[in-house]
Amino acid sequence: MRSMFYKTISVVLMIAVGMMIMAAHHEKESDDLASLKEAHNLNWESWTAADMETHFSTTHPEGSGIFEDGNLGGMKNINYDQVRDWAKSLYETFDFQRDNLNFNIQGNVAIVTYTQTAINKQTGREGRSIRSDVWGRTDGKWLRLHFQITPLTVDNVAMTNRFIEEAWNKGDLSVLDELCDPNIVTEQKQGVTSWRAAFPDLQMTVDEISAGNNKVTVEWTITGTHQGEFMGVAATGKKVKYSGIGVTTFAGGKLSKISVASDFLNLWRQLGVDPPQPPAADSSTAE
Repeated sequence: MRSMFYKTISVVLMIAVGMMIMAAHHEKESDDLASLKEAHNLNWESWTAADMETHFSTTHPEGSGIFEDGNLGGMKNINYDQVRDWAKSLYETFDFQRDNLNFNIQGNVAIVTYTQTAINKQTGREGRSIRSDVWGRTDGKWLRLHFQITPLTVDNVAMTNRFIEEAWNKGDLSVLDELCDPNIVTEQKQGVTSWRAAFPDLQMTVDEISAGNNKVTVEWTITGTHQGEFMGVAATGKKVKYSGIGVTTFAGGKLSKISVASDFLNLWRQLGVDPPQPPAADSSTAE
């Protein structure tokens, strides 16, 4: 009986000690998570308030980041005034939200991932991206070491298709205000207007489309009938068909740049005219 009693006591003590160790470990994990969340929230909230002094106090002085356009930025020799002005202008245009926050702590290193949504205050259009932040702990303080912003390209593909279908194929210029960065809206409206005036039945067909990072690449074919003046050439009534490749670049949930390469010489041949010659260089010199 006495032996059984001592065995029972030993088992109870082992369970109690085990529970105490687990509780202490859980408390340590909770403390780590709480301090990381506090640092991350301070980093986010100070950025949205354009409080650069507080924001960079949560960032390692040699930290780095990869932005939506793929460019790498670093903290060394940073111009705080320029960053502050840029942040203010950004938040005057967009509201930013976080969701799907996930914290993964491994010792003194942690990874925080979340979905970032930029909402245009005027149009209500949204641009979504995945944020991945790497944090390190030194002397008990968490500092952000690196971040990466990866746009969710599904929305970019959808926006590119809308750009082609609604603006180019249907001539709806209002959609350009919604889809494009204000800096390129005017030139895009001029382009669509001039092309559709010359080729009223213009149709752009998407042959291939692919997305990567913040860019969407489109292989397209245009068909139409030349019924209006086009770059100084009077209407010929001829039907044309030619192909090209376009690359749309996105920033802040908007089309920010559109680059095109096409077989333009083939178009002129179908119209039966010589391609326009570039203007002669000015040979005058300043006295």
